[in-house]
Amino acid sequence: MAISINLETAAWVHARVVAQAPFSEIHAALGLRGYDEFQIRRIYDAALRDPDGFKAGFSRLSPNQPKVAHTLPKAADARAQRAQALAEVAAGARAGGGFSPVAPIALAAGHAIRCEHGDVRVAFHNVRPYVVLFNNVLTHAECDQLIAEATPTLERAKVVDSDRGGAKVDDRRTSELTMLLRGTTPLLAKVDARITRITGVPVAQGEDLQVMRYGVGAEYTPHFDYFDLERPGQALHLANGGQRIASLVIYLNDVEAGGETVFPDVGLSVAPAKGSAVYFAYTDAQSRCDPLSFHAGAPVLRGEKWIATRWMREREFT
Repeated sequence: MAISINLETAAWVHARVVAQAPFSEIHAALGLRGYDEFQIRRIYDAALRDPDGFKAGFSRLSPNQPKVAHTLPKAADARAQRAQALAEVAAGARAGGGFSPVAPIALAAGHAIRCEHGDVRVAFHNVRPYVVLFNNVLTHAECDQLIAEATPTLERAKVVDSDRGGAKVDDRRTSELTMLLRGTTPLLAKVDARITRITGVPVAQGEDLQVMRYGVGAEYTPHFDYFDLERPGQALHLANGGQRIASLVIYLNDVEAGGETVFPDVGLSVAPAKGSAVYFAYTDAQSRCDPLSFHAGAPVLRGEKWIATRWMREREFT
């Protein structure tokens, strides 16, 4: 049985097999892109058995071949909640699919927000999950400067320890990161003010800016940004600032292939573009969180990905 695979994905699989990358890495990357267990094994075996033949096969494909869009699988965690949320949207229970975040963006697609560096435009708006794509959030020079300020202090990324609090290294998140404290350089003060101008969320409710670098194969598997109140380690984080209400992910470079921000339950994928940003709001006035904000950072297939993330809280964060 023939299996459809696009040029960029095939080239990445070949490169990882030749580099003797573990099967688990390739399995995770292909799974996130919509391939099932049988297809992943067939692709991997073909590349492993005859790397030269596999390369010759995909090299005959046209470089201009359209990228194949795959339906991404739902993760198992919180499946019942997310299924219920999808049912609400499908049934049109009420405006916004039954969920109204506390930090919406006032402008519709195509409208502009005036900032000191120029207009920030709303390129796309999705009601639920509540997702807004902005163009021209940062200039290219500002993106380059943020990367330069972050590079000296990069370290392996960690996740919240759901049981004990604090942070820990986790294979689900394979990037490098650093935290840039609010307002500590002229550039950061400018970025802080611009984020508030765009989102309407005060600077004081924002966490410090997290800058991350993803190399080839690096990813962040599907997860929620808000804290799970049923996990004691995560609940500890509510004491300072309350629940997270929204996230802004700013793309600091153009990624050669891969690295999309993916919302798998609704088939929504945002490709990185230097200076643009994706904003998603997921907490309502009663501190309820939207399970459809479940999202992932897809594996980088070629090149690298740099992003800056600002998480926003219900109250002042210190």
